[in-house]
Amino acid sequence: MIAAIQVHPHDIRDEGAERVVEIIREKAGITIISPEVSALEERHPYPRGELTHNPVHRTFVSAATIEIPLDLSHALPFYPRLSGPASRGEDYVADLARAASRSGCKVVPWLKALNAAFEGDAVNYCVRTLEGKPVPAWLCPSKPETLSYVVLLVKSVMERYEADTVLLDRVRYPDWSGAEVLPQRMLTCFCSECRRLMSGEGIDVDALAAALGRLLARSGEREFSPEPDELRLIAAWLSFRRKKITSLTAAVRGEISSLAQSAKLWLNLWPPSFAPFLGQDYPALGRLCDGAKHFPYHRLGGGADLKGLVDVMVPDERGQESIFSRMLQLLGLPYDIGLREFASDGFPVDFVRTETAKGKEAFGKTPVFSGIQIWDIPEEEIEPACKAALAGGADGFFFYCYGWATPGALSEVGPIMANLSHGAH
Repeated sequence: MIAAIQVHPHDIRDEGAERVVEIIREKAGITIISPEVSALEERHPYPRGELTHNPVHRTFVSAATIEIPLDLSHALPFYPRLSGPASRGEDYVADLARAASRSGCKVVPWLKALNAAFEGDAVNYCVRTLEGKPVPAWLCPSKPETLSYVVLLVKSVMERYEADTVLLDRVRYPDWSGAEVLPQRMLTCFCSECRRLMSGEGIDVDALAAALGRLLARSGEREFSPEPDELRLIAAWLSFRRKKITSLTAAVRGEISSLAQSAKLWLNLWPPSFAPFLGQDYPALGRLCDGAKHFPYHRLGGGADLKGLVDVMVPDERGQESIFSRMLQLLGLPYDIGLREFASDGFPVDFVRTETAKGKEAFGKTPVFSGIQIWDIPEEEIEPACKAALAGGADGFFFYCYGWATPGALSEVGPIMANLSHGAH
């Protein structure tokens, strides 16, 4: 059983690699550290709170930049933007790897496949909304150049750090969240290439676009549910998206295998109830990877900002409760909770068990690692979340995340891991 934790660049830059590794190893009892190669546009911690053990920042807002000195500008018409420290040649992952090796820890680089801040001619390779508007920083998986970029990124990072395993994130289409909540981001991709490919599969693209447009327009009304013909079109579109993400992952898998027979691809996936709507086909992806972390962060609603989506889609409180109830039905989540309760407490801890069990059923023998929320959560709920994951069949844990967790939360993890290790013997 593995135990891993994810770290952000400012954790290492502000606290120092040696100290971070010491706390992770000694206090939390964790031996796999997954550093973020490319950041996101987000507040640290999200959505509230402070970085309680960071000596420099109380909060931190990151941009979607590459955080290591990796220049890919020569290879493609677009390339990821480097952060200030990375452009100056600073390599925090290398610093972390050196410290980790001295403490018997392993570093697994954490990469974002389709999402980053790009320079060059990126706009022509981004996914597009129903209206044909590009979604900045999200590449379309149908474009050959996108595959070339993802393969180059993964191979370059593995070679740079002599890593035998990577955690590949953002292998999907955009959700509604970003710098702001935009439901239109969900309805991609309608670029010329995707329209052509969908037409080739017998999808009436104009009728599909009209159906999705009507669905979005009446999302706050009682007749929110689509008609049978609309449902068939939307189902075909969702299936098309899943095939594109699976195809991209298969190609990356092949390229990683060419580096070394022992090279491993881990995926970072949305929980199974949400994943199909974002292009992630669990059974297919389970056959292509060597393991996957999914993130049933129950207090955060599985990582999904459903409250933010409802707020934007429906202005009045009564309508919000109605659409939230319909969302739970659509996702197959059997929780009798209202939007207010969800906004305050998230899902019950049983969400961790049920989502992990769904992932295990889909993955078969391929390992499933449960993401365990250790920030913005009562510390006494961390152990029940771990037990729920184990009850669902988890093959290990990915604790999220070092910098956002309080010292107390990190101290909770250590005895949990020690008890598991003792029980294994």
